[in-house]
Amino acid sequence: MCGIAGVWNQDGAPVDVDRVARMRDTLTHRGPDDAALSVEADGAVALAHRRLSILDLSPAGRMPMRTEDGRVSAVFNGEVYNFRDLRAQLEALGHSFRSTGDSEVVLRAFAQWDTGCFERFNGMFAIAVWDDRTRRLVLARDPMGQKPLYYLHAPGRRLIFGSTLAPLLSYEGARASVDREAAYDYMRFGFVPDERSMLEGARQVPPGACAVFERGEGPTITRYFDLARYAAERSTERPARKSVREHTDALHALLQDAVDLRLVSDVPLGAFLSGGIDSTLIVALMAARDRAAVQTFTIGFDDPRYDESAHAKRLSEHFGVRNTVRVLSGRDVLAQLPDVVRYFDEPMADYSVLPTLAVSKLAREHVTVALTGDGADELFAGYKYYLAQYAFERYAAAMPRVARERLAGLAGRVGHPGVARVLRRSGVVDPAHFFGLGGFYRGATSQSAVPRLLGADNAPEERVAAFLRAHPLRTSVESGMLYDALHTLPGAWLHKVDRASMAVSLEARSPFLDRRVVEMAFGLPLSMRLRGPDKKYILRRLLARYAPPLLTERPKQGFTAPVATWLRRDLRDAVEDALSARRVRDRGLFEPQVVRALVDEHMSGRHDHAQALWALLVLEWWTEHHLHAGAGQADASGAPVGTAAAQSTRASTGPR
Repeated sequence: MCGIAGVWNQDGAPVDVDRVARMRDTLTHRGPDDAALSVEADGAVALAHRRLSILDLSPAGRMPMRTEDGRVSAVFNGEVYNFRDLRAQLEALGHSFRSTGDSEVVLRAFAQWDTGCFERFNGMFAIAVWDDRTRRLVLARDPMGQKPLYYLHAPGRRLIFGSTLAPLLSYEGARASVDREAAYDYMRFGFVPDERSMLEGARQVPPGACAVFERGEGPTITRYFDLARYAAERSTERPARKSVREHTDALHALLQDAVDLRLVSDVPLGAFLSGGIDSTLIVALMAARDRAAVQTFTIGFDDPRYDESAHAKRLSEHFGVRNTVRVLSGRDVLAQLPDVVRYFDEPMADYSVLPTLAVSKLAREHVTVALTGDGADELFAGYKYYLAQYAFERYAAAMPRVARERLAGLAGRVGHPGVARVLRRSGVVDPAHFFGLGGFYRGATSQSAVPRLLGADNAPEERVAAFLRAHPLRTSVESGMLYDALHTLPGAWLHKVDRASMAVSLEARSPFLDRRVVEMAFGLPLSMRLRGPDKKYILRRLLARYAPPLLTERPKQGFTAPVATWLRRDLRDAVEDALSARRVRDRGLFEPQVVRALVDEHMSGRHDHAQALWALLVLEWWTEHHLHAGAGQADASGAPVGTAAAQSTRASTGPR
């Protein structure tokens, strides 16, 4: 795992190498083991790389890499798990290799197959290639968006790119500013969705796509993996008549192979174990290969309402693997806020960043690579609102249209009225759609605060309703799952895991996001994912082969931090400082009197605006640290200089 960055002066001017080196070194935490930089195209192109050594630890694995004839140069972040098969194919075509890892395979695969190479890769990656033969710079991102890749392009003048926003912010300096629409989307969803970014003008390469830049022209973006098209094609086919056992056997073989590919490493390797179905199944498959070699890591909490460490311990004992547990207090959780501000160089408003960062820190004390269960919820129907939508879709079909309209109206009054309005206006009145939509933004948008901040605003409902209409799969449940897989998963959850793990130089690998597993999931009948009261039905059937239901069938507690209390007590001074009328007015995004009213209502206990205030607080800390004076510096404690997060953490007495 690594960090990449680079510049192409499309006007032909030589790049400022020192400036590019500073860009590169904003990614030191992603690649602490080595740093390198190469200059191409008579000085107009620079490719930079920070290395976290995982495969081929020798200097032969160092990047940037260049072919012997100097015609193709590349930097690469991530892993291509099927690199051995690809290497054999390339050797048969006459290529010879100097190294044993996957980086050189990426380089030579592009030299052989051009942009057609990306569809051959099974992995997680962000890749930049300078092709001197055609004077193009190519950026590519993995199929599900596990690895981030940003760019800022002024056609005919300059292209800059980086693994995260930090290199772009470094290059732009004082010229960097917040993208207003991205900030509003952040408040609506809790993260910046799709290809936007919080930095004005900067974009993300879409998952499963490559962006080709030529002199004087904007990018030509081509999708080499289109999950929406694949799901639509499968939806029109008649599913093969297979038994539950046959489906489970097929998934078992494929998921075991996906795990095996992710066990290839030249450094110590382990897994996160939360006690839920997803991480437990991954650990079971790892233990099936070599239980003595498996190390697992669990975060517990001193509040029993959301502590699952005892359950994870019982599972680790059942599988015969070594489990390391660390129990956190509220004080421990809050102490991580400076790291969240520093390493999340695009803000995210979900509280679960805190335990994810904590378990990453714990794992990194012992290993360099950790397997995770990410992606299973979106692929195999793990969220409660899928089950609710499934039930309503089944029974609503038997209702008269008038009754369905009335039920949708009732749902709108109980939950999110804007959703019901949009559905009626679009002609979609099936209440199943309402419940699917309601689940997509349980975060900031479920708070009454957001309409007050943004005015009458139906943007999230409009966006998701339009997606569901444009992607009518067999059922609206499957359309909703596709939406989550394409938008919520990369924008929120994979963003969170990438930043939290890379903050401590840990590589996180998810077998569920193997491209073959993704394709299998969207080819399954819905009944293999939802059946009766069971979510993730096929995963439960598979896990039952490794552990008795007594150990695995239990409600998942999750992380529900007492943020409302923290904001009123431990973080009260930080809230008053960061969300003061002067600060809000200076940012120019929201009306100061509206923010003040939300703060007063929350502090008095009249209303719970915890999610909205937390989102505002994180956004302000991000703006202060990454866009303004002192950004990137740190004091002796490691906290960002001048940020309210650092000050509040040093002054905190812990949650009461």
